[in-house]
Amino acid sequence: SVYPSYSFFKYAISTWLLSPDVAVANASVVALVAGALSAVLASLGLTPLEAARIRTVAEPDIYRSKGLTGTLSTIAAEDEQLADDGNFLKGLGLATLYAGLPSLMARQVIFGSVKFLSYERASDAIYSLWPFLRDGGGTALAVSLVAGGLAGSLSSVISQPADSVLTYVAKQSGEGRKQMGVLEGSRIMIEEGGISSLYRGLGSRCLWAGSIIAGQFFLYDIFRSAFGVTPDDLTQVWVLRL
Repeated sequence: SVYPSYSFFKYAISTWLLSPDVAVANASVVALVAGALSAVLASLGLTPLEAARIRTVAEPDIYRSKGLTGTLSTIAAEDEQLADDGNFLKGLGLATLYAGLPSLMARQVIFGSVKFLSYERASDAIYSLWPFLRDGGGTALAVSLVAGGLAGSLSSVISQPADSVLTYVAKQSGEGRKQMGVLEGSRIMIEEGGISSLYRGLGSRCLWAGSIIAGQFFLYDIFRSAFGVTPDDLTQVWVLRL
């Protein structure tokens, strides 16, 4: 949902909220906002799956046999054990499933915003140096692959400190422990390991994210090209619905 929603939000902001001249002059801001909105939307779907993944990794003997749906049901049922304070999500059985939404959304928004912005700028830079690459379908896909790899790596560098701190805070705020804040977690990490502790594991994360994001942009462009999807198609869909 991230890539189609990014295209939608970018089109909506550039067409419905801003004039063409303003949208072009603020293309980087548009890309950042569209990337952030698409990341927020994706986080709503990812959070329950991430909760199930964490439970399965932490307690495989209990949750592995339950499967995805069984694990999600078990986590949702834990809402009944919480105090009834009129929380709307508790009433729907979603409070525990979405307990990790703020931290996951923070990671996704930072990573997603930088990812799409850097992809746009990398693609523009490549095409400005070698304009003929636009002419062939294979060369255009190669540009998507390269720009996607650069975007994934740069996003990892920018989001690594936040990801490290949020991971540390989650580990230190387990059962029976006092909830730790992000600022406190940052301070402790820097005091114990220095600034470098915020970037521990950055190399492997850049390699992993660069490969994954490059593949995602590559496949997205392949399917978009195969189905003949263009920015104008968004207009056609909305006109038909109206």
